Amino acid sequence: MRSKTRDKVLKAARDLFNEQSTAAVSIDDIAAAARVSDLHAHFRDKQEIIRALFDEYIHALDGDWRPAKEPAKNIAMVVKNLAELNKMRWEYRFVNRELILLARADSRIRAAYQATYERRFSELRVLVQQMVLQDLVRVPRLPRTIDDLLMNVWLISDSWFSHMELTGDPTDPDHADRVNDVLMVTLEPYLTHQGRELFEKFAQ
Repeated sequence: MRSKTRDKVLKAARDLFNEQSTAAVSIDDIAAAARVSDLHAHFRDKQEIIRALFDEYIHALDGDWRPAKEPAKNIAMVVKNLAELNKMRWEYRFVNRELILLARADSRIRAAYQATYERRFSELRVLVQQMVLQDLVRVPRLPRTIDDLLMNVWLISDSWFSHMELTGDPTDPDHADRVNDVLMVTLEPYLTHQGRELFEKFAQ
């Protein structure tokens, strides 16, 4: 069972990392924000805290992408999962903002990200292939592929908070939500008439 003190430390660290950066926050800052005097009883150092938060983030992203037999259920699932993913990315926005640096600094984080990427990409490929068969999605014109379309969606999602940091207001959740509009610009040309109608229905 996880201790309440450990959870308090992780929550305080996540808030500080989101507001500032992992480099700008010290372990003493985290202890003070969490009002914990025995932080080292739970975490050896700041890197262990970062790793624990990354594990939380990866676990939070583990949604259900298994395709359904009914076309409407697949579109409803995609709309729901995209909204939940955006919420998680906002709550752990320091991860996406600093992803390359975090992966370079910690081989375990890099390995966990790569494993998640490979598993999720495979799940999404199966889902989109089913949506093609259900006349919801069009296959890109050769030599482009479904994988290219998925890669585009992945890159936009993963880089959005870095983009916000440089060009917008990184503290504005409404700006964060705009990523779904940008994703729809990417996806809409590949939706069939039926797919577009269902997206509009469930996105309301």
